[in-house]
Amino acid sequence: MLGYAAPSIIKVWHINKAHFASVFSSGLAGYMVGATLLTHLADKFGRKRLIIAGVLFFGMLTLATAYATSLSELVVIRLIAGIGLGASIPTTIALAAEYVPSRTRATTSGAMFVGCNLGGALGGLIAARFVPRFGWPIIFLVGGITPIVLAAFLIFALPESVRFLTLKQRRPDTVAAILGKLLPKRTFAPDARFVLREENQGGLPVRHLFTEGRGLVTSLLWLAFVSSLLGHYFLTSWLPTVLEGSGVSFAHAVIAGALFQAGGAIGSVLVCWYLDKLGIVAIAVAFGIASVLTVLIGFAGASDALMMPVVFLNGICMLGGQVGLSAVSGTIYPAYIRSTGAGWAFGVGRIGSILGPAIGGLLIASNPPNSQLFTYAALPALFCAAAACLLGRAPAAQIVDEAGAAA
Repeated sequence: MLGYAAPSIIKVWHINKAHFASVFSSGLAGYMVGATLLTHLADKFGRKRLIIAGVLFFGMLTLATAYATSLSELVVIRLIAGIGLGASIPTTIALAAEYVPSRTRATTSGAMFVGCNLGGALGGLIAARFVPRFGWPIIFLVGGITPIVLAAFLIFALPESVRFLTLKQRRPDTVAAILGKLLPKRTFAPDARFVLREENQGGLPVRHLFTEGRGLVTSLLWLAFVSSLLGHYFLTSWLPTVLEGSGVSFAHAVIAGALFQAGGAIGSVLVCWYLDKLGIVAIAVAFGIASVLTVLIGFAGASDALMMPVVFLNGICMLGGQVGLSAVSGTIYPAYIRSTGAGWAFGVGRIGSILGPAIGGLLIASNPPNSQLFTYAALPALFCAAAACLLGRAPAAQIVDEAGAAA
């Protein structure tokens, strides 16, 4: 939303483009706080509670964004809003991973993330159609009301993790009810006791991400996240603004941003399908192609015939690869630290997402030609491809799902 609103806010408030980078980075910093400091609560109190609380919190603060009147207010509001999003998204990945078979887990995560990409594309269409008529706040009014309504729906529709309930020995009647929906031909006695063949260790959860041979995999996963999100948010934040500044109309600039997200909707499923079939090499290939396509954006100029397809294909590879990493983060850790593992991967990765808009702002301030600017933007994708290659070569025994099978 912020990337689409940025060109209009900068014009209306007469802000220097480089100064607006602080707004982009603040929301992502909040995401990092929520993902690293709050996701462990899902391993303690339940996935459902944290998801709903995060969605509701994010919606309320996004709604408040529409009424901001200064750059400093935007920075504070987006910082706080990001905390809610950072708590809910990694926890959602962990919950989804626990409800699907391991052989299709990555594909299912990719299918789930189609919603994120379609939402991102829809934001661009809303901006192109309604911002010229109603102003930039309309994006945040729609973007704030929607998650508030969603949170109310989730209270009744979202199931808690069966594994979490079993590990904590809570509500066996709820476990029986959920399993009854998954296995309609099975019946369970009223006094049935459910057990899970999985450890439930105490102590600081994040410490377990580096024990029992998981240190190398965790480090490589974090490195891949930082690199991918740096390049991702470099483009997501600045693409409409840079294109408009190079002579592209506002409507076409935000549509290009929407095509980037729409490509991600396809890439989410495509890359994750190959991830299930080929392993982590699929992510490395996706980011390798994305680095080439990012360079090509800089040479497309104001030509819609060239720029739009390149941006769309780049969305397939870069955002699809990012979703692939997200799927991996939800599968390589056992249930007792799954939300913590996914949350810390997302949270540490937000270092890259914070740096992306900031570095982009500094580069734009120096006014380089687009060919040079997008060549710089391609480097993080190249680094991510290398990190993914190394992650794929890590000892197979370190990359396991909860059943102990090689991922």
